[in-house]
Amino acid sequence: MKTVRAFLPHLCIALNLTLVLVVILDLYNPLLGMFKGIVFLILIGCCILSSVATAILLIRGQRRAARRRRPS
Repeated sequence: MKTVRAFLPHLCIALNLTLVLVVILDLYNPLLGMFKGIVFLILIGCCILSSVATAILLIRGQRRAARRRRPS
């Protein structure tokens, strides 16, 4: 679990940068039609899933840390 927690934010950043790159490439050369392909939809889906999973892991970790710091 520790490995996933360390790897997931990096995966999220890499996928989002790839998505930005595809958008920029499509703006400069719309004939490539990158928004029309199934690969673009898969990339968006992976970005969404990794972002949500990263947010869940980070929020859960912060709540656990806050519970430990709370005086009894």
